[in-house]
Amino acid sequence: MANPVVTIKEGQIKGSIDSDYLGKPYYYFLGIPYGKAPIGDLRFKAPVPVEPWKGIRDATQEGPECPSRHLMLKTYVGSEDNCLHVNVYTPQLPNDGNNNLKPVMVWFHGGGFLYDTNKREMYGPDYLITEDVVIVAVSFRLGVLGFLSLEDPTLEIPGNAGLKDMVLALQWIQNNIQNFCGDPNNVTIFGESAGSVAVHYLYLSPKTKGLFHKAICQSGCALNTWGVGSTNGLIIAKHLHYNEMNERKILEYLKTLSPQKLIKAQHRYEDTFVACKVQKFGPVVEKYVTDSAFLTEEPLEIIKSGKFNHVPLIIGTTSREGILTEAARKLLGKDIIGSSLEDEIHYRLNVKRGSETSKRIAHKIKKFYYGEEEINAEKYYLLKTDNMFLHAAYKTVNYQKQTSQALIYFYEMSLDTPLSLFKSLCTPKLFYPTLIFYLLAYLTRDSIFNTFFLRLASLMPRKVLNGASHGDDLSYLFTNVLSEKVKPGSDEEIYVKRFIKLWANFARTGNPTPDKNDQLLNVEWKPVTKDENFLLDIGTRLELKTNPYGERMAFWDSIYNFLP
Repeated sequence: MANPVVTIKEGQIKGSIDSDYLGKPYYYFLGIPYGKAPIGDLRFKAPVPVEPWKGIRDATQEGPECPSRHLMLKTYVGSEDNCLHVNVYTPQLPNDGNNNLKPVMVWFHGGGFLYDTNKREMYGPDYLITEDVVIVAVSFRLGVLGFLSLEDPTLEIPGNAGLKDMVLALQWIQNNIQNFCGDPNNVTIFGESAGSVAVHYLYLSPKTKGLFHKAICQSGCALNTWGVGSTNGLIIAKHLHYNEMNERKILEYLKTLSPQKLIKAQHRYEDTFVACKVQKFGPVVEKYVTDSAFLTEEPLEIIKSGKFNHVPLIIGTTSREGILTEAARKLLGKDIIGSSLEDEIHYRLNVKRGSETSKRIAHKIKKFYYGEEEINAEKYYLLKTDNMFLHAAYKTVNYQKQTSQALIYFYEMSLDTPLSLFKSLCTPKLFYPTLIFYLLAYLTRDSIFNTFFLRLASLMPRKVLNGASHGDDLSYLFTNVLSEKVKPGSDEEIYVKRFIKLWANFARTGNPTPDKNDQLLNVEWKPVTKDENFLLDIGTRLELKTNPYGERMAFWDSIYNFLP
């Protein structure tokens, strides 16, 4: 079959054909630029739309990552040239003879605004594409290149360039997605971890009105402690050993450096994933208003005022997000679990470390989670789940439902099977084998390593660590380099089918369970109300719960009121 050619606003592109996990063909177009290369005077600035091209552009190979460190291998990857691009996957093209437009699902990857990519290595469409949706995966700037924030308004770098990349990508989708049989009037944005935080910021920003119609936040929101950055010109200068305080001189110096040098410098700041530290490179409230300003008010104030995009929202977490710290402990080589509980005090409380107030709060945390026991891993994971993820989601739901004119669906994902890649990374006996198999599969693209890995994972006791880790939901939405095709009729296939159907139903209709007679889902997922927080547990079965986590969330509410 000939390579498909599609005409978009900027020119013609040539894609290719692959098959989903059921063997049905779909079309893919990779590395399609939506913005000019952010180099020279465009480095750190708001993005500029890509210029049209002549001839047919090859879109059969993935574009480069935006400069960063590889999430798993920690090596430098990427290029500033053509890093603002999208991958588009569609089950149908207009010239197939059927021009029915399909729901569009736009994916924003995670990685703490420092790592990761939109590539099929982690985000293959082979599961989700079976739900007859068009998928767009967006590449955007990361780290200092995407989130440099300067105070001098004449420099026109207030921050959030990476988020502004996303806005430009959404505008590109509005202009072009119909040429891939996507419906520009039915666009759902979704993301996980930092990608989920980004989705929530897009939901809150006045710059995105009309660019999307539904949103899904998986394990992240704008109220997370780690979802906020800072003014950072002096910080990156210090990491570069550049002894200068003038932001204009710092900016000119940063423009002269290679992206490799900038990425190396930004990682001199150690991210230990604790509540007491502000993230250096991430979204900020812009201190001066410009035409390109993305966010000029605090997220909580926007939520309270109701000045956000009133579209249906799914928001939730995994059941043990905090298991992620096990992988962080291995990768950082530090015993994070043994760190001080004063680290778990939110930096916005402005409590001085070592003070009597700080010690009292830390003691209160220890008593609630450990009682008379010593600090241990299992309860530490629960503490981190609550403090770094769940409480922010809970707070978002509770505030947002008071002002939202659209439905909000709340969930917890508790699936725990050999498909769960991040859980395998966090299981002590599987950490290094997982990294080795990942490296081999990544370098060779040989499916034999997928098979060996899945067999090894299936032999390990799944209850070494209880619950679903941060990132485990990804394995049921996307294929990755360690995915083995799920067997028809297997439990794993049922879990995948349920998950993708919930998400795709929502993208189609705004209701994840529109058919009460659906035998696969067999549940009605009720949206939250002003009086009740209904929550769907997405586990080996689907179970609707009412007002869960009451005691744990009330505890953290009391901590955030624990001021002298």
